[in-house]
Amino acid sequence: MNLSYYDMRIEMCRVARLMFERRLTNAAGGNFSVRVDENRILLSPSMMSEERHCDMKPEDFLLIDYDENIIEGSGRLSRETLMHVLILKNFKEIGAVIHAHPFYCMPYVAFGKEIPNVTEATMGRGKVGVIPWTQAFTEDLSRNVYEYFEQHRELAVKKPIGAIMQYHGIVCTGDTIFKAYSMLERMECDAFCNLSKGAVMSTEDVCIPTLK
Repeated sequence: MNLSYYDMRIEMCRVARLMFERRLTNAAGGNFSVRVDENRILLSPSMMSEERHCDMKPEDFLLIDYDENIIEGSGRLSRETLMHVLILKNFKEIGAVIHAHPFYCMPYVAFGKEIPNVTEATMGRGKVGVIPWTQAFTEDLSRNVYEYFEQHRELAVKKPIGAIMQYHGIVCTGDTIFKAYSMLERMECDAFCNLSKGAVMSTEDVCIPTLK
């Protein structure tokens, strides 16, 4: 099979596997995209997580244009394709978009709370803010996500950033797939650290005996 952008497809297979194995998404969903050329995007297909558990092959990824026409591939487009297209089409500095359901981020997603920056890995990238709830898989949701990035354009064109889609999941970006995936892990780390704060702080009053 003669596939275009084969090397990137291989990398995307690796990213998909890591997302599932490291609990950075779950069977409830997740998708990601990479702009590989002007007006050309490689996009994970519908049901990547639920039916395939992110076990992807190079030919599974769909090559589309900004009008969501499938140029290569036989799978179905994700219902969140427009979200990816809007960001990648209108931010030349952003080369990849990841939508996922990371394990430790999900409490913040469920309760609509921003994730504060608490590690050096996210300092300077802004807090992970909240996009108010909008019905999943709708055009309105895709446009609300895009609007969030427009509101944070000054930072988004310089560094990877992320946001919470309330009740749904997270979305993050980067100039490359490597940077977007890195942002995903950094957000998850901050979420874990914030959730662990109570347990860590409670150890301050614990008396630790001196070993002799």
